[in-house]
Amino acid sequence: MTMIGIILLILAAGLLVLGALASTKKLPGNPVVGLRVPEVRKSREAWDTAHAVAGPFWLVAGMALVFGGFFAFIASGWLWVLPAVSLLFAVVAVSFGANTGARMAVLYDSQAAEEAEGCGDSCNCGGEEPEQAPAPQVDLEALRRAADAADRP
Repeated sequence: MTMIGIILLILAAGLLVLGALASTKKLPGNPVVGLRVPEVRKSREAWDTAHAVAGPFWLVAGMALVFGGFFAFIASGWLWVLPAVSLLFAVVAVSFGANTGARMAVLYDSQAAEEAEGCGDSCNCGGEEPEQAPAPQVDLEALRRAADAADRP
């Protein structure tokens, strides 16, 4: 069962390198590895930001595979559960990292689109206070009479 340990360690090395490059924003834009959502591909800043968020999760997944790979060399009987659990944990960590990175790319893209369009009427960019409608006046006596009438059979 040494082969399983070797496979896990090779996968771990790949994830550790990918996670380290992504975390430090040095992962080059490429068509082979990385996040595959359109928002990530729109700019270098979106690529770097999204992968910087996903990178630490990929590092954690790589460390889990290192643990599972080394444990696979000595595992026997029920102890094979540990490499299997570490593989499952790594898959969850990679998917969670990809999900958070993709969400960051979408947020980055929407923020960039807002900045490009200007802020319109919804913000206070000009330094002037926006006019607010006066608060509606509530007739409390009418409200009490209506509540009393609703309570009577």
